[in-house]
Amino acid sequence: MKKNTLYLLCIGLLLTSCSVVSRLNKADRLFEEGGYAKAAGIYKKAVRSKKVPPARVEPAYFNYTECYRRTGKPRDAEMAYSIFFRRHKTAGNPELYLRYGQALMSSEKYEQAREQFERYKQERPDDPQADLALASLEWIENYPADSLTYAIEPVPALNQTANDFAPAFGADDYETILFSSTRKTDNTGKKTYDVTGTLYSDIYFTRLARSGQWDKPRNLGKEINTKFDDGAVAFNSGYSTLFFTRCLKVRREKTGCQIYTAQRKADEWSEPENLRLVPDSITAAHPTLSADDLTLYFVSDLAGGMGQMDIWKVTRNGPSDDWGEPINAGAQINTQGNEMYPFAHSNGTLYFASDGHPGFGGLDIFRALPDSLAGWNIENVGRPLNSSADDFAIIFERDNERGYFSSRRTIRGKTRGGDDIFRFARDVKPVEYFFEGVVRNGRTGSVLGNAEIRLIGSNGAILRKRTEADGIVRFRVNAGLDYIAIASLQGFLNGKLRFSSKEWENGHTHRDTFNLTSTDRPIEIPNIFFDFGKATLSDASRTSLDSLVSIMKDNERIIVELRAHTDNRGSDAANMDLSQRRAQSVVDYLIQNGIDEGRLEAVGFGESEPKTVDEALVRQHSFLRAGQKLDEKFINSISNEAQQEICHALNRRTEMQVIRNDYVAE
Repeated sequence: MKKNTLYLLCIGLLLTSCSVVSRLNKADRLFEEGGYAKAAGIYKKAVRSKKVPPARVEPAYFNYTECYRRTGKPRDAEMAYSIFFRRHKTAGNPELYLRYGQALMSSEKYEQAREQFERYKQERPDDPQADLALASLEWIENYPADSLTYAIEPVPALNQTANDFAPAFGADDYETILFSSTRKTDNTGKKTYDVTGTLYSDIYFTRLARSGQWDKPRNLGKEINTKFDDGAVAFNSGYSTLFFTRCLKVRREKTGCQIYTAQRKADEWSEPENLRLVPDSITAAHPTLSADDLTLYFVSDLAGGMGQMDIWKVTRNGPSDDWGEPINAGAQINTQGNEMYPFAHSNGTLYFASDGHPGFGGLDIFRALPDSLAGWNIENVGRPLNSSADDFAIIFERDNERGYFSSRRTIRGKTRGGDDIFRFARDVKPVEYFFEGVVRNGRTGSVLGNAEIRLIGSNGAILRKRTEADGIVRFRVNAGLDYIAIASLQGFLNGKLRFSSKEWENGHTHRDTFNLTSTDRPIEIPNIFFDFGKATLSDASRTSLDSLVSIMKDNERIIVELRAHTDNRGSDAANMDLSQRRAQSVVDYLIQNGIDEGRLEAVGFGESEPKTVDEALVRQHSFLRAGQKLDEKFINSISNEAQQEICHALNRRTEMQVIRNDYVAE
């Protein structure tokens, strides 16, 4: 009986050992393929079973902890390292000391981290990673107390329990934000990414409501997002071209991420185009453009770099030219580690995240200031923007020390887990200018809600918003620019205003009104004059005619009838012929000034449609009554010849009637 029991026990132990080895082999395969999230779970079960073959213990722990490090989970890595070193006082692979020290730094356990770094330095005295780690600790010791010049806080409306990161401004007023997220809501992909264990990222956007709160983020749509990773976006200076990262996965092929562009068309996007800055097997990601749109910075693992991921750049001579060959941003910026998420500030400063310069731990945010020798001076932006966790992907407003950034730090009761988006602001009065417009019905004076307002700056930027129910819209605008504001609403002609912020004082709000003209009835064009009894336009008509040309150009899709009316003196036939020729004269003038003939139709009404008096005419001429038709019978009933002549003049008029709103130029 004892022999049988011993035999069964041996068989059980052998099977258990085989099972552990099998799991380790599977985890190793996943690790080599980059499936860190799945591999971590398998390694965890294996090492905790305490049945790992002795020769496999240290490699298993190393890969296990690396899975956590590479998926941005330093606290989990620290716990795994501590278990290993409780069981094994020393390591055959010195890199375990280095990685354990880095994990301890993320928990701000700096003295314990120093101990591990010094052990690593003893084993590998010539490795610059040891020098960097110890230099970071020395830098932290000498760093002054946290600065109070920046106030920071997470943005609850943008963050979920998923990873939410890499914010970018989507409009010149900084009231639209795009960002990357692995959230489940509206995600275009359903598969989990083996590297992180999360869904693939999509690009989302949100707008700031008049209440001062961000709207619920919405997916940018399948025109841009795929079932794989899409994110890390940037815009050109006019916010008309989107640059973004797309990481496609092709089975049995090695593919890197690539940078794509798409053109904004109102609220839609053109088909994305691959810029092909690097070969398909190489990564190009995290785009940002200089203020003049002539330099594109990005992140890549191109051969010839300084380390793992470097910042590179391409340039062009003009906005419509092709990009040149990639150039490394240089050894002042790039290190043996990772440099990521560059942001080109309009003032010439380049911000980026790095784990290769001295910092607080993980990724820190740095600024590269151009010097007089065409090089860079590198500075850690310090606390509170940086922490012991990963901090990255910072963006700034053009004229203010405020913006947004991403961080993996934890603030109890405020952060949601994973990467979160934070806002920051320096403790100085921001530079702010505003335009506030109200849209009204030009005839009735009533406010018009849901009208689209386009604000076009002299820098090429275009902002879009819709009026609230009270007819009001408010934009934050930049200083020193000229603006054109255009209001559009179905059933009305577009309205246009011009203003300049060049001489405004800080905090100034420019207020103006759009009075839109309804197209539900003919629109009279005042001050169109003809020679007596002829169809020849007089010089006095030029101002009104040029205004009509502008209306047609501002409303490029309308098709109109130009209607001419005469008074009742003369025969019906003669008046009909005269009015037709006069209407045609107006049409001819418009064609001569660049308006397509297909948008215009001349119609003469002669004396058949006398003017009907409205309230505005009553205010001008007290002898008239609202609703009165100025026909021959009424005019003949007036004994005052001057008043009769006023009625004849009112009947002689030129009108425009919008008949369609769907013209497309051939």
